[in-house]
Amino acid sequence: MPLPDPGLLGGGLAAALIGGALGVAQTSITGRWLAACARGLEEEAPGPSSPATPAEAVGPSSSIRWATLAVVVGLWWWEVRCFGQLPSDAAGLPLVVPFAAVAGRWLSHAILFWLLSAASWIDFRYRVIPDWVTIPGFLAGLFLAWLLPETLLPVAAEVARPFATPLLEADVLGWAGPLGHGLAGRGAGGEATPIMLVVALALFTVWWVVGTGPDFSAVADAVPEGDGGAAVAAPLPPAPWWPRLALLAAGWLAVAGAWAIGGLRFEGLLTALVGAVVTGGIVWGTRAGASLALGREAMGLGDVTLMAMVGAWLGWQASVLACFLGVLFGLFHAVVQIVRHRDSELPFGPGLCMGTATVVIGWRPLWQAAAATFAETGQLVGMVVAVVVGTALSLWVWASLGPVARRVALAAMVLLGVLLFCWLLVLQG
Repeated sequence: MPLPDPGLLGGGLAAALIGGALGVAQTSITGRWLAACARGLEEEAPGPSSPATPAEAVGPSSSIRWATLAVVVGLWWWEVRCFGQLPSDAAGLPLVVPFAAVAGRWLSHAILFWLLSAASWIDFRYRVIPDWVTIPGFLAGLFLAWLLPETLLPVAAEVARPFATPLLEADVLGWAGPLGHGLAGRGAGGEATPIMLVVALALFTVWWVVGTGPDFSAVADAVPEGDGGAAVAAPLPPAPWWPRLALLAAGWLAVAGAWAIGGLRFEGLLTALVGAVVTGGIVWGTRAGASLALGREAMGLGDVTLMAMVGAWLGWQASVLACFLGVLFGLFHAVVQIVRHRDSELPFGPGLCMGTATVVIGWRPLWQAAAATFAETGQLVGMVVAVVVGTALSLWVWASLGPVARRVALAAMVLLGVLLFCWLLVLQG
């Protein structure tokens, strides 16, 4: 039975209730975790040199709750009432899709935004993105992609017609193009093959090796760095081995079960796995190159696991766009921080989260501009390699400059980045 549209009033009330619940959960879970870290800091370094009090770490709970409610309701208005993400037909009208698909996609994005805001909040405060955000978020993204593959980002698929122009139909973006039409196009041989099972198991294993890390199932204690400095994560004792192996075994069984069922749901799960490994791999490569250029760790592994989580929710194409936009947001944030606070140690996670949110909200025009580039595999790989290598070289040059030269170079990079982005939009449009 199709899900009925509750209308403007009923849908808005439901969105407000869900937004309020997510706001309460944000302050109850993330806020309490930050308050516990702040109390630990006060016990480690009491007195005026303590970097934060619990109230400062949590922030005004009412403001966070109202902001969460406003974001969720605004997202509902944009995605469900305005069809802001749906592709258009030849007449410029949004393609027709079931209400349940639009509502499910909105709810999945509301939960994703909740995870992104939690990661940003913690990364701003402690320069760390904890596993309790990224690991459950990744697993939830896999499960949702399998259970409801129609919640992936929408695209238009061309259906050939004899003696007529191709017909545009609504679909979602999978790991190799439109998901439903791609599966149907493979015909009787389109079922999940043993090779696809091996690939899916390998992708999950790659994420498990990198994403669960040696400190899995443990929580880092924040300690002050120096006198009144920024809080950093304290070294942790070795975690027991069995939680990681239990997660690996459960993941293998779940992937094998999804492969046995097959169909569109397995294609959705494979899309999430490909998205996680490709996007996490891009950030991992950027992290490795930047660390080599600076001679020290340039960014935490949490940025890698964060984008792996985003890839599981959105697929690799949208997440690659989020990475590119995240770099621009990070540069802008760096300029503001250096001008205001002379601070060159900045969290990269909030910029990646902003890039992800921008892609979700502006999906239709962004995909219209970037779809042609993603169709050219060689060009796309070249762009990714150029970004990774260019980041490493830029940081190597950055480390050799003085304070004044750094500010001038940073302003020039921001200007060039904005001009390049505008040029790409004009070129693709």
